[in-house]
Amino acid sequence: MVAAFLFFLSFFILQPAAAQEKKIAEAHLTIALKNRPFQEALIIIESKVPFRFAYPTELVLKQKNVSVTAADISLPDLLTILLRGTSLTYHIIGDQIVLQDIALPSSITLSGYIKDSRTGELLTGASINFPASGRGISSNNYGFYSITVPPADTMELEISYVGYKSLLRKVNGYNNLTLSFDLEQNDEQAAIDKLTVAKDKREDNVKKNQSALVELSADMIAAAPSVNGSGDLISSIQLLPGVQAGIDGTPGYFVRGGNAGQNLILLDDATLYNPSHIFGLVSIFNPTAIRRASLMKGDFPASYGDHLSSVLDIAMKDGSNQQSGGIIELGSVSSGVTLYGPLQTGKSSFLVSARRSMTDVLLRPILHQNYFSNYYFYDLNAKLNFTLSPKDRLLVSFYNGRDNNSYSTDSTDIGGINYSMNFGNTAFTVRWNHQYSGKLFSNTSVEYNHYHQFLSATQQGYFAQLYSGIRDINAKTDFSYYLSPAHKISAGADYLRQTLYPASLSGKIPSTDSSTGIIPSDIAPQTATRLAIYASDDMKFGRRFQAYIGVRAPYYFKPGVQYFNMEPRLSLLYMIDPATSVKVSYTSVHQYIHLVQSYNSSFPAEVWIGSSDFVRPEESREVSAGLYKNFKENVFQTSLEIYYRRMENQLLFGGGTTPAIGDSIENYLVFGKGWSYGAELLVRKNRGRWTGWLSYSLAYAWQKFDSLNLGQSFPFAFDRRNMLDISTSYALTKHWAIAANFILASGRAFTLNTDTSSINGNPLYGNGNRGRGRGRGRGQGQGQGGGGQGGGSTLGIKTNNYRLSPYDRLDLSIRYKKSRNTVRRVLETEWSFSVYNVYARNNSAFVYRTIDPSTRQIIARQVAFIPVIPSITYSLKF
Repeated sequence: MVAAFLFFLSFFILQPAAAQEKKIAEAHLTIALKNRPFQEALIIIESKVPFRFAYPTELVLKQKNVSVTAADISLPDLLTILLRGTSLTYHIIGDQIVLQDIALPSSITLSGYIKDSRTGELLTGASINFPASGRGISSNNYGFYSITVPPADTMELEISYVGYKSLLRKVNGYNNLTLSFDLEQNDEQAAIDKLTVAKDKREDNVKKNQSALVELSADMIAAAPSVNGSGDLISSIQLLPGVQAGIDGTPGYFVRGGNAGQNLILLDDATLYNPSHIFGLVSIFNPTAIRRASLMKGDFPASYGDHLSSVLDIAMKDGSNQQSGGIIELGSVSSGVTLYGPLQTGKSSFLVSARRSMTDVLLRPILHQNYFSNYYFYDLNAKLNFTLSPKDRLLVSFYNGRDNNSYSTDSTDIGGINYSMNFGNTAFTVRWNHQYSGKLFSNTSVEYNHYHQFLSATQQGYFAQLYSGIRDINAKTDFSYYLSPAHKISAGADYLRQTLYPASLSGKIPSTDSSTGIIPSDIAPQTATRLAIYASDDMKFGRRFQAYIGVRAPYYFKPGVQYFNMEPRLSLLYMIDPATSVKVSYTSVHQYIHLVQSYNSSFPAEVWIGSSDFVRPEESREVSAGLYKNFKENVFQTSLEIYYRRMENQLLFGGGTTPAIGDSIENYLVFGKGWSYGAELLVRKNRGRWTGWLSYSLAYAWQKFDSLNLGQSFPFAFDRRNMLDISTSYALTKHWAIAANFILASGRAFTLNTDTSSINGNPLYGNGNRGRGRGRGRGQGQGQGGGGQGGGSTLGIKTNNYRLSPYDRLDLSIRYKKSRNTVRRVLETEWSFSVYNVYARNNSAFVYRTIDPSTRQIIARQVAFIPVIPSITYSLKF
């Protein structure tokens, strides 16, 4: 019965419908309409086909005039053309074509990715704008965008990115759309762009609701002179306002009164420690593998935590899923090779980059016979990028870098020195990007990193060894929900399992037939867990006001210890006019891992320890405000920021230059607080033959410890009151460019016993008043006060009572670049000549006390570390 019913249903109902579909498909006509009213066009079509239109009159009267010219066109194709750009659809009922209005949603969402058409690399910060309404949004760190707008018959989109040709597209705005766009590089500007133009979004300086943020592109990094000759990320960072280098020959950088261990450094989401090679002269980031970097000196989004002073977020290049290529570099400081290309065209890509220093190869033949050093470093970067589906991407990143040095002088003499050093980072990251819908995007990642430092020294029958290791396993997931162009909600969770390996050994050298040394695998690990959840709301109110409200809640625990904290984040922006804004922010952060350093020691100890029941987490609360203004259509960016930061639970070595380090390290620590405040000016030019920036910082940084300096406050060791930095480059011609860096800064603070005579011909700067105090921490003994991070105070010594001489340095570089076209690709060659410290300024690195052989008085001598360093680099890009 059921079968019979279905047969009759198909015969009497479905067969006529199928016949009508066939009838309308066979209907062909020739028509010419030019700017005819829509209803009149329907009447003309009716006269040529065996169908009649049915519709409400008011529905067609509001449609625009139409123009269609076609010969022998089928009726379905003609209807598609006729209804394009309208809100109408049609249905066939018998001999009638029924026109209906589509029920439009209240809003639609456009989402997708912005890519480089040549390489397939996703573009961060590309702009997607609706010129008619003025609405717009930027792509995120993974090139994804999402924007929700009211529906419309036709919407015009403008997609743009600095250094690329703008793209105009018209789309029907009736339903949600997934649209990805490929942008072409602006070849007309290429000759100048590659030398001078910084590929950042220039309006972000004013319109982005985040203060104390500076973004650097690969072009900006490569343009600045450096010891390496081909640009250096950390050297460029140190030229920004509020950031300074430490002592010449020491790694790291210092931000707004914080120490080097308070900077969070991320490479494709993996945390790295000690970001420098060659005693701080070259960073561990190979410029040929870096796509962009963002430095946040405060005002951290809720997704970042665990470090007080700054966040340096670095992204590696993705490679190219369209074509293969590479870069070969030969230099006097380092040489390397970078290769990239598609694994599957349009679907996946790879990038491999490796470099090694050349100093040991070039210097060894000229060193005298009683001296030996085999210092070298290397870096290896690798990345795989897979497009699993239109909504899924998988990225795998790897980094491995090492510094090795075996140094000996007069090794056959009883007073000879033997010194060895080995340190480095290994990091591995897997990230999964997923688009759940047009509005919801997520990034989930798992990171592993291992850092170690091993130092060993022997002299006059005694030896000392130190090992400091960190092993992190990190998993996190982050969700972004784009409610509208004016409202974005983010939330996520972050899990960290961290293991520390501190150890030291010292004593008398054993007999030659026995061996004593640290074995890393035998070090008792110190493991802790940190779990954090966070959420934030980023909102715009009209065209002038924006607010970001966030909170991060970290929970740190290990056997017998647990800490739970709440970290509110707030940012406010007010647009005074389209080129001027005011920003205010408040940031609270906690740090559970602590870097303890001894700067005045000839044995450069670096030890990381975790929080415990005795060592509490460090805490920072910062308030900042700034005025931001761009001139001449964003050619010039300017900002003036002021800040105040309060830091609790700061720790220092309380006495002696190199305390014994091990399970009892806490016995040598003293605890206190710090605060810093200042003003920072940045003037930046991004376009034209001449580009660069000028930065000036007026900074104050203080510390106070009850057991040091009679409880009185004293300057932080890296309190430099005034800093002026200029970085500039100029394109002389299409092929030639010159660049310069100039640095002028106050000398750093250090501790000196006031019974020391002045340095002949070069008196020290600072406070020479005497002070009396005892620096005693838990179990601390007395000792010679060191500078370091405040150093210890002993009887008759005031902490950090002097300053080194002012610091100034000029670096220069000149580059020659040429390109030529071959059958398959463009070949680019470049010669770079750089000179670090052009006029050989003897900038003091530290001071030591000695006996003048003629007067037999105690004197202090300032010691310079870095001389003139020339370099030459040749590169070939293919």
